[in-house]
Amino acid sequence: MIEEIFDNIERAAADGVARPVRWSPWVRLLHRLGWARPRAIARPAAAQLIRTSLDRTDYEDAYRMELLPGLPRDPAAWTGILRDAFPVLAQAGGELLLDVNTAGLTARASILIDERYVTLSTAVKADGLRARLYWGVAKRVHPFMARTMFRRTHRTLALAAPSAGERSRAVSLRASATGSSDAG
Repeated sequence: MIEEIFDNIERAAADGVARPVRWSPWVRLLHRLGWARPRAIARPAAAQLIRTSLDRTDYEDAYRMELLPGLPRDPAAWTGILRDAFPVLAQAGGELLLDVNTAGLTARASILIDERYVTLSTAVKADGLRARLYWGVAKRVHPFMARTMFRRTHRTLALAAPSAGERSRAVSLRASATGSSDAG
């Protein structure tokens, strides 16, 4: 941790780090195991797109994780939760609505970002017998898969986010650029 702190200081003071510290396999494993897990919550009131996307629902769920410093605040950056495999239906007010229809199911997924959290919500409507049979099996594994994919994407985006030193340097560079353009 001390080496990472010194790396961040060097990033803030200079353009980068010549030889950044590398995590050992043991540290990487502990980091992966200790990563926060999504919490099941009631669907947020702010998730208006998913609330109005289906006339009725046979299944609903929502999971929330805290937004860490440096994580993207644009819901479109979070579509990797679902492997970028589904079309975007709408985006408004920090929420993105995806069309995740499959096997006769009418399903929607919503990614909502507010000041502190990112929330993944799902709404499913089984349209016929085949869809009800499919969903009868799929709903057993859906919560596990949704939380696993959400957690993986959260961790991937967090590890790819700029470090504290890089964010600090970017802020100071923007401030100096703004100050020099104001003076001119």
